[in-house]
Amino acid sequence: VLAAMWSDERYPLYIKMRKGIQGHVVDAFGTSYLYVYRELDGYGPEPWLVGGYISRDVIDEERNRLFLMAGMGVGALILSLLSAVLLARNIARPVVRLAAAAAEVSRLKPEKVDPLPGSMFRELNEQARAFNAMLRGLRWLEVYVPRRLVERLMTTGAEGGMTTEARTVTIMFTDIVGFTRYSENRTAAQVAAFLNRHFAMVAEAVEAEGGTVDKFIGDAVMAFWGAPEAQPDHAERAVRAAHRIARDLAALNARRRSEGKPPIRMRIGLHSGPVAVGNIGAPGRMNYTIVGDSVNTSHRLEELGHTLADPNSAVTILLSQATQEAAGLDGAEDLGPQEIRGRREALKVYRV
Repeated sequence: VLAAMWSDERYPLYIKMRKGIQGHVVDAFGTSYLYVYRELDGYGPEPWLVGGYISRDVIDEERNRLFLMAGMGVGALILSLLSAVLLARNIARPVVRLAAAAAEVSRLKPEKVDPLPGSMFRELNEQARAFNAMLRGLRWLEVYVPRRLVERLMTTGAEGGMTTEARTVTIMFTDIVGFTRYSENRTAAQVAAFLNRHFAMVAEAVEAEGGTVDKFIGDAVMAFWGAPEAQPDHAERAVRAAHRIARDLAALNARRRSEGKPPIRMRIGLHSGPVAVGNIGAPGRMNYTIVGDSVNTSHRLEELGHTLADPNSAVTILLSQATQEAAGLDGAEDLGPQEIRGRREALKVYRV
């Protein structure tokens, strides 16, 4: 093979070599050989030729091995990238789902949020369990805390909801006439179902006019307008809500009469005046509510419906002069000054 190095059939090596290094290829004995060499001076009278040769088969074998290793490396890289993408998706999907669920919760709509599924990753699984526990708590909490009130407190800011301040508001008290007699001959479940339907009707009318349902007291409802956000037309809103309750009750009574049931009658008292509004209660049990003499006056107006019942309607709506003037009700029926329990002076009362 070495002797064949200078065969006339040699051909140049078409690769760029380092300076001083030469090379060519010779076909001999049925295969190709690569010769690489250079001249070295200073070791004798004639320069030395130092180099080496290697079979093309060996080169091809090493090249194929190199290509195989490169292919395996590229394959492993692609496999790693795919695994990273799948892993990232498995991690990102629960995070994105949590972000979407948290957004719905921030909009106070926990009923639109499905519980988060578990995860193969311990941290994400613990996160889902904690979120689901919070979601169950919020769903119970919204049963007892008015969503509209929380939305308004969030809109007005924490300071406006936490501090107690003086406001002029319009207060509504409602009551069902003869409810005690109605409930005597019915089971507790029947009474509760009746009250839930009734409260839903009243609350819908109140909230449609931007009012806040403060509390349910037996068969009575207390609501107010003018807080937490300022409502210059709070008296008008309260009167419109009272009229809607009267219309809804009239439609309900029509159905009851067709079913052979007695009609339901109600009393509504409206009064506008100053109150203290804010978080009132014990440190562990606060209510956003209103207190003051104006609240008592509204309640007394509702009670006055006993003696000043409207003969033309199932709902007697009585309002004070302050509400009549604030709402601009020139057509309200003037019932004159009336003695109000708990007040020294008579109160001018109107009926609508």
